[in-house]
Amino acid sequence: MRKFTTILSTILVAGLWACGGQNGEEGMEADTTAMEDTTAMAEPGMGGAMSTPEWMTVDATAMTVTMDIQAGSSDVNNYWNFNGLYAGHGSISVPQGYSVTINFTNADPTQPHSLGIDEAQDSWPATFDAPEPAFAGAITPDPTVGTAPGGTASITFTTDAAGDYSMVCYVPGHAVAGMHIPFTVTDSGTPGASTM
Repeated sequence: MRKFTTILSTILVAGLWACGGQNGEEGMEADTTAMEDTTAMAEPGMGGAMSTPEWMTVDATAMTVTMDIQAGSSDVNNYWNFNGLYAGHGSISVPQGYSVTINFTNADPTQPHSLGIDEAQDSWPATFDAPEPAFAGAITPDPTVGTAPGGTASITFTTDAAGDYSMVCYVPGHAVAGMHIPFTVTDSGTPGASTM
C-alpha cells in the first residue's frame, strides 16, 4: 500500500507541475529565466540578513506584526511561492508572544493556493488529509482547496511557542514542489525576514 501511495503521489505531483508549465522553447526559456532569478538567492537554510521588508509592519510595543503575503507574486518556482520566496529561499522570524496578522492574496494567474503555519518538516507530503496549523488560527479557509486566483483571506494568530515552523501551501502537490519557507519563532528579538 505504501509503494502504491508513493507512486500515486509522484504521478500527482508530476501532473500538477505540468499543468502550470509551458511547452516547447517558450517553456524552456521561462524555466531558464526562473533559474537565473534564483541564483541571487542563498542556498536553502543559509538565508541572508534579517530585515523588515516593505510587506511587513512591526509594532514592538504592542507586540504585533502584520504581513501582506502574496502567493504567486512572481513566476519563480512556477508561481508557487510566497512573496517570491520558496523552498527555503528566504525565511520569516517572529518572537514568541507576538500577535501575527497575515493578509493573504493569491496573485497566481491560474492556480489556487493556501497558507498555513505548520511544524517544520524535512520533506512534505503530496497531499494533506486535514491540515492542523501549529498555532490556533494560523491557516487560511479550505486549505486543501485553496484560495482562487485573485482571492484574499486574512488570518490572525499568536506565536505562543518558540521553535522551527514553516509557512506552507496545503493545496495538493504544492508543498512538495517547494511552496514552503521557514517560519521561526524566537525566544526574543525583532520580527523580520530574509529574502535571500
